[in-house]
Amino acid sequence: MPTVPDAAQRTAVSVASVIGRQVFDVLAGRSGARSVRDHLTATVFGNLLGLRLRGAHQPEYRLRSVHACAIGDSAVEACLVVGAHRVHALALRLERRAERWVCTRLSPIERTAI
Repeated sequence: MPTVPDAAQRTAVSVASVIGRQVFDVLAGRSGARSVRDHLTATVFGNLLGLRLRGAHQPEYRLRSVHACAIGDSAVEACLVVGAHRVHALALRLERRAERWVCTRLSPIERTAI
């Protein structure tokens, strides 16, 4: 019988999916960085402006999956799997600050040979 995730895990996946998709759309060039500004620290926003994903402008390049884990009541760590033919990943840390979730870390994960 499949287990039903608890409320914290459902929240983690939901928050990571919404903010992660917005960040991915900026990295793919589909949205402007200002569309997600309220959910990023100043450092992450500055870093986001310098990042772009190769090939992300292609229509088939999409968010494939979101994996998230609640870290206590006020933090979420997540990995977004993105791509089309080549797959890449983005790691995020989201923290609850007042009434808003904010991305405090964003790291593209480079594809490496195994």
